[in-house]
Amino acid sequence: MGDDHHNFSHHRYAQRLAEIEKRELERKQQHQVHRHQSSESIGNKLPKLKKQRHGRTALRAILLLLFFATIFVGMLFIISPFSKVDKIDVVGNHQLTDREVIKATGLSTNDFMWKIDQRSKVINKTARKENPEIKNVAISVTGFRDIKLTVVENQLIGSVYRNGVYLPVLSSGHVINHAQGSPVHGGAVYSGFKSQKILVQTAQQYAGLSQVIQDGISEVKFQPTKNDPQRLRLFMNDGNEVLIKYTQLKEKMAYYPGIASSMSSSGIVNLEVGAYSRSY
Repeated sequence: MGDDHHNFSHHRYAQRLAEIEKRELERKQQHQVHRHQSSESIGNKLPKLKKQRHGRTALRAILLLLFFATIFVGMLFIISPFSKVDKIDVVGNHQLTDREVIKATGLSTNDFMWKIDQRSKVINKTARKENPEIKNVAISVTGFRDIKLTVVENQLIGSVYRNGVYLPVLSSGHVINHAQGSPVHGGAVYSGFKSQKILVQTAQQYAGLSQVIQDGISEVKFQPTKNDPQRLRLFMNDGNEVLIKYTQLKEKMAYYPGIASSMSSSGIVNLEVGAYSRSY
């Protein structure tokens, strides 16, 4: 019985040992398989990673190349004839010709489009200096290579009579040094003005009158007195004369049509102090 029991215990021990060895062997085999799979996975990933890295590098290179190519092409375009002005249109001018306006601005079809917008204020200043008949000129781009000049003119309001000749005068008070044998058609004649400052103020006041009243004045004569150093004598086309201060010309001449319509005959309208009239 003792031998049998001993043999049974030995057999069970041998089985357990065999099972342990078998599990250890299976564990080692699984570990080797995992290591083999990991090696294969890393081996497969390396070429992919290298390929992705090369792809990103190539993309960056292409983007940089496109960036610098765009700058290069843009610089070429800026200095090429295709970026120069092709056509200049002029609007708003009545006294001046298109050629005179363009000449005053100094613009030409040799100018680059990209320079014009930067120089718009300078061009406006230059035009006003070169031609006093220009009050303002605005520049706008109307096409790929086309620009438009919108002009506001100083109105030609008549002529100054000096030394036997007539000189055109503008609404700004500027006298154009262009002697003529007869006054400007449709404008008043200014006489007696020895002070340019007074002439400027009078012209600016006159320019503020309605067109109807402007058309009714044939002559503006500076005729100061001891009591009124600002007095003007206006000779009207309807036969009346008006006495008025040059500083109040725009304000008080607005009453003239009403006063003139109530007069039974031609006479003098005094607007220096108050407003009254008397026949000749």
